[in-house]
Amino acid sequence: MIFTRFRCLTRRHALPALLAAASLYPAVTLAQGTGANTDSAPSDETRLELTASGTVQAQPDQLTATFFAESRADTAAAAQAQVNSLIGKAISAAAQTPDLTVNAESYFVQHEDADTRQNRRAQWVARQTIRLTAADGKTLLPLVGQLQAENLALTRLDWSVSRKKRAELTRQAETLALQDMQQRAHAAADTLKLKISSLASVSLDDQDIPRPMPMMMARAASADMMAPSAPTGMQDVTATARATVLLTP
Repeated sequence: MIFTRFRCLTRRHALPALLAAASLYPAVTLAQGTGANTDSAPSDETRLELTASGTVQAQPDQLTATFFAESRADTAAAAQAQVNSLIGKAISAAAQTPDLTVNAESYFVQHEDADTRQNRRAQWVARQTIRLTAADGKTLLPLVGQLQAENLALTRLDWSVSRKKRAELTRQAETLALQDMQQRAHAAADTLKLKISSLASVSLDDQDIPRPMPMMMARAASADMMAPSAPTGMQDVTATARATVLLTP
């Protein structure tokens, strides 16, 4: 008597058409029991657990630059006024650039005590972060150079796949994962001299792991400095499929 315990995966169910195929990689687990438990699979049924993945590559279609403006002054009001002025100029410049998304983000003010060992007097520090996003580096990079020249610090410059494009690529990766599962299920069944009866469960997961560009922390020394470069590279979008396949003699 053969039976198998299995863990049912319930995150998302694939198409019924997949019943005839389930192939996966990196792990294939074949579980069999001794028939001692009454809640097990039928005596002539074996459960095969599979894991497969599919990956598609695409050029990123979204460039993001993150800056912060920082000011130090004897009073909180003075420090904030200077930061507000820098961020206001940046937002005004961004408003003149077409197809650009601007987000003013974290803002904080704190007091730093004097430190005689570092020859530092007591002062207030204000800082705010701003994030600029565009689909075209030719549009964003000149503005990045301009803002650097105006004493905003560039902390991050990276390409990514937009949400809309990632959703499309994820569907493609899921299809590849299911096809891989299909092939592996048939290969396993053939090797074991068994037949695929049905699928007990199928789940799909996508892996959203962007590839960051190197961090940049440079302030501009002059207004005529060159804008930074941001070469693009292919990015992966991967989906994983897991299934429990029922096999019979």
